[in-house]
Amino acid sequence: MPEIRALRRITDSIEQASVLDKAVDLDRTVVNALIRPRALRQLLHGVPFGHPIHPLMVQVPLGAWISAAVLDLIGGKGNAKAAKTLVGVGVVSAGSASIAGYTDWSELNREQLRTGWVHQAVNWVGVTLYGLSWLQRKRGNPGAGKLLGFAGLLTVSVGGYIGGHMSYRQRAGVSTAGEVPFDVAPQG
Repeated sequence: MPEIRALRRITDSIEQASVLDKAVDLDRTVVNALIRPRALRQLLHGVPFGHPIHPLMVQVPLGAWISAAVLDLIGGKGNAKAAKTLVGVGVVSAGSASIAGYTDWSELNREQLRTGWVHQAVNWVGVTLYGLSWLQRKRGNPGAGKLLGFAGLLTVSVGGYIGGHMSYRQRAGVSTAGEVPFDVAPQG
C-alpha cells in the first residue's frame, strides 16, 4: 500500500519549518541548562538500561488513557471512577516521560529538533485536554470529561504519529553500532 501523500507533505513541511528555529533554540538551551549533570543526562537517556527510556515511559500515560477511553465507552458508575483515576495517572506520568523525551530531543539535528518540537507541542495540548478532562470528571461533569478525554486521545495520537516519524523516518536517537545513543556530553 502506498504512503498517504498528504501525511508525507505535512511531515516534510514540519522538518523544513525554519520559523520554529527560535523556539527550538530557546527550548534546547533551557533543557541543556536544567539537565546539566552528566549522570542525570545519562539516566534520562537510558544509558544504564541499554537504550533510551522515553519510548518505554510513554507507555504509562498512553496505556492509562486508552484504558480510560475503553471504560468511558463501556459506561457505568464504577467505570467512571476508574476512568477518572486512569486519566489522572496518565497526566501525572506524562511529566516524567516528557523530561526523558526533552533530554533526548536536545541532542538531535535541526530537522529532528523541529519535528520533535512539534511532537512535544501537540502532546502538551493532549496532556492539557486530559487535565481538563480529569477536572471536569472531578467536578461531576462526566460528559464533558469524556469528550475532553476523547479529544486528548486523538491529540496524543497525532503527537505519537509525529514521534513515530522522528523514530522511523528521521532515525532520531538510533544507535549506529549498538551503543546507547546520546551517551555523550550535551551539545551547545
